[in-house]
Amino acid sequence: MSYFSSRSPISFISAPCPVCIRGTIAEMPMMESLGCNFCSHIFTLEKDIASHQEILRMADTISTLRWIWTGKKWENANAVQVYNSRWLSILGILLVIIPTAIATTAVYLFPTEPDVPLAWFPKFWAIATFCGHLFVLLSITQDYTQFPLQAYWRQIRRAVKPNQPR
Repeated sequence: MSYFSSRSPISFISAPCPVCIRGTIAEMPMMESLGCNFCSHIFTLEKDIASHQEILRMADTISTLRWIWTGKKWENANAVQVYNSRWLSILGILLVIIPTAIATTAVYLFPTEPDVPLAWFPKFWAIATFCGHLFVLLSITQDYTQFPLQAYWRQIRRAVKPNQPR
């Protein structure tokens, strides 16, 4: 008897992974958990008593990422997570825009003399401020969503060099 038939009336046999969307969810041998065959995330299947639905929860992270299978795609199962992610998105955008606006305003309010050797530096600083804050935002986003960048890079390298052993 498989994990799906004994625990859930819903069949996830060919369901895509809700994290990477490229892999598929499959049962893990000798464990009561599920795993993605592409990004290697581990999931557990929970029963929601209030709504009588099966909920897929990511087990290999601290954050409470949860999804409900609708039969065609994964839906977010946590309304608080959606509410928080909107505010976090706004804060993340402000983290990039405000320091960049301050640096850019300083560059144009206090211009340098064109014949000074480092006249290029203030504009470089404004661009570096944008790139640095954007990098911080993207790394925090990647940590929060647990998006499997390493798995995608591995697939790209395999596609470029198809003769290497897998």
